Amino acid sequence: MLEIYVLDLSGTFAFSVYGAFLALKKKLDLFGIFVCAFLTALGGGTIREIILNNHPFYFFDYLYLVMIILGVAFSLFTFFIFHKINKYMLLLDAVGIVTFAFVGAQKAAEANLGGFAIVFLATVTAVGGGILRDIFINEVPQIFYKDLYATPAIILGFFYFLLLEYISNPFVAYSLLFITFLIRVYAIYYKINLWSPLKR
Repeated sequence: MLEIYVLDLSGTFAFSVYGAFLALKKKLDLFGIFVCAFLTALGGGTIREIILNNHPFYFFDYLYLVMIILGVAFSLFTFFIFHKINKYMLLLDAVGIVTFAFVGAQKAAEANLGGFAIVFLATVTAVGGGILRDIFINEVPQIFYKDLYATPAIILGFFYFLLLEYISNPFVAYSLLFITFLIRVYAIYYKINLWSPLKR
């Protein structure tokens, strides 16, 4: 679906912006900035393709790499005012999470994998890049302690599996995307985190 492809590219841009922004905060050089942007945006998808024994999609479609270049440039030009536009970027980031999760679930289903694989690849595609980035910059991955981040991807993957025979219907697919997007936005707005036994 063309709309999913456009949303996927938008998510790639948003993720690369955040990856580059964190690299700038760490005062990495230009190569480090690009690596962080790349890992954040395409790391999860790369893991998915390796698991599925496929060549990475950006080897054939260079628009994903263009989105990363644009994301890095955007971060460089907006670094000192990023706090002013962050709330808008978070919305685009939410679009990226749900779209990446949908693509991951879709790829698993197309490979005739079961329910666990659909949920797993949905989640890995959405958050795997952020984990790789945080490991690269020597940080505890943010999804382990901050934000309701992986949960929307898990929810999407789970319901994708339950609705598998209906998901080819655009109304069903877009409803699932929209509801999961709302869950993520709700978590952002109300600053909802998963329960931790040591937090007060």
